[in-house]
Amino acid sequence: MTEGVSEATPRTRPGGRTARVSEQVLDATVELIARHGVAAVTYEAVAKLSGAGRATLYRKWPQRDDLIRAALLRFAEMSVFAPDTHDIRADLVELLCGIGDTLATPVGRAIINASITAADDDPVRQLGQEVLQARLAVLQRRIDGAVASGQLPAMDVPFLNTMLAAPIYLSVMRDRRPLTRELAQRVVTTVLDGLIPR
Repeated sequence: MTEGVSEATPRTRPGGRTARVSEQVLDATVELIARHGVAAVTYEAVAKLSGAGRATLYRKWPQRDDLIRAALLRFAEMSVFAPDTHDIRADLVELLCGIGDTLATPVGRAIINASITAADDDPVRQLGQEVLQARLAVLQRRIDGAVASGQLPAMDVPFLNTMLAAPIYLSVMRDRRPLTRELAQRVVTTVLDGLIPR
C-alpha cells in the first residue's frame, strides 16, 4: 500500500527552499522516466533538468533506486485525490476529474502508458499497481461511508472503479479529448444508477 496517499488536496507542500528543491528533483526524475524510461535517470541528468546540485541529490538519495522510488511515490500520491464532502456522487466526480487531470498531462500520459506496457520487474509497472491500490483504498472508504449513511447499497469496489475509470481513460488517452466536469457527472450518474437495485 502506498504510504502518504492523502484524500485531501496536498498539491503543494510547505517547507521553504529545501522542499521546493526536492519537488523539482522528483518532478525532473518523473519527467525523465516518462520521456526515456528508467534507464535515463542518472544523477547528472536529474541535476541538469531540475537545476539542483549533484551533491544535493547524492546527500538526500544516496542510491539511484531511492530517488526513482521517491519520485514515483510522489507521482502516485498526487494522482490519487478524492475529497470527503459526505456527498458520494460529488466526491466521485472529483475523483474522476483528478484522474482526467493526470492523464491530460504529457508526463502523466507517458507514465500511465509505461506502467501498462512495462515488464513485471520495472519500477514503473509497480507504480501503476500502487496507484491502482491507493485509488481502490480511497474509493473503498468513500463507498463504506456512503453505505453507512444510506446513500448507496454495498458494492463491489474494484468493479465500480473499472466502470467509473474506463470511460475517462478512453476519452482522454484514446480519443484525446479533455475531460469535462459534465462528462464526469454523466459517468457517475450512469454507473451508480445502473448499480443501484430498483
